[in-house]
Amino acid sequence: MNIIQTVEAIQINHNTNPETGIALVPWTLSTIPEIPHWHQALEICYCLSGRGVFYFKERQYDISPGDLIIVNNVERHTSKSYRGETCSNLFLFFQASTLEQMDFHLLRPFFFDRRHFIHRIAADLPAARKIGAFIMEIQEELAGKQAAYGQMTKSLLYQIASLLLRHYHTESDKTWQSLYSKYTILQAGLAYIQSRYQEDIRLADVAQSMSLSASRARHLFKEVMGEGFKTYLTQYRVQAAQRLLAQTDLTVTEIYEQCGFQSASSFYREFSKITNLSPVSYAKKHPLITWETS
Repeated sequence: MNIIQTVEAIQINHNTNPETGIALVPWTLSTIPEIPHWHQALEICYCLSGRGVFYFKERQYDISPGDLIIVNNVERHTSKSYRGETCSNLFLFFQASTLEQMDFHLLRPFFFDRRHFIHRIAADLPAARKIGAFIMEIQEELAGKQAAYGQMTKSLLYQIASLLLRHYHTESDKTWQSLYSKYTILQAGLAYIQSRYQEDIRLADVAQSMSLSASRARHLFKEVMGEGFKTYLTQYRVQAAQRLLAQTDLTVTEIYEQCGFQSASSFYREFSKITNLSPVSYAKKHPLITWETS
């Protein structure tokens, strides 16, 4: 069973600390898979204890202490602890722009050919040991907040990104630049969707925001996101509905109208298809998700 296709997804945002450029989140995985989600930030999970599993659209990885999981900002994913082996982790989040300001090439490990990329770096590999130690140093810097802790934290992030670059340095410059160029172009389209999803937007509208033909925009979504424009837009609208159901007392009619659905029937159909729950059942079952950030 592909859990990413059968469980609902949301977008979780992490506000990075302006002093450090990161968010460090201690998080223990539930024994029930979390809601599949993606972040605007790039993500590194460092397993501290226990055993768990991460699910991506086409792959899954067992994790144990010392392992790393690398996630970019367009991939839906979820995770869980194995029963009796509670999996505790530190999640490091940072914006792509933070690395871009340091060195454009440090983004390379996060923009990859999804057909070949391995998200897990095993604990016994040199990169995992060194990066894990740097993440623990970041935790100490954030806790102590001594003079220049922001600069120290950014320095540690630079070293982490450099180690990832060395570990994943397999693609040619031409391949990497092509992948990054496609991602950069698509960002305008994603931003358009995120700001206009409440309206009756079409592929042609999004294509125009990227200065592309509708045909090229359609292919670009598939190449970068691994799914089509319509699927992404519907998923985004359902996410918005999930947030409103969990956080407000708006009626179902008010919610589907605010989320860009053209009728109650289409809203109920798409919401149930993605979440396996009706909107009312979802509201009762899923309270607001919160994260504690350092």
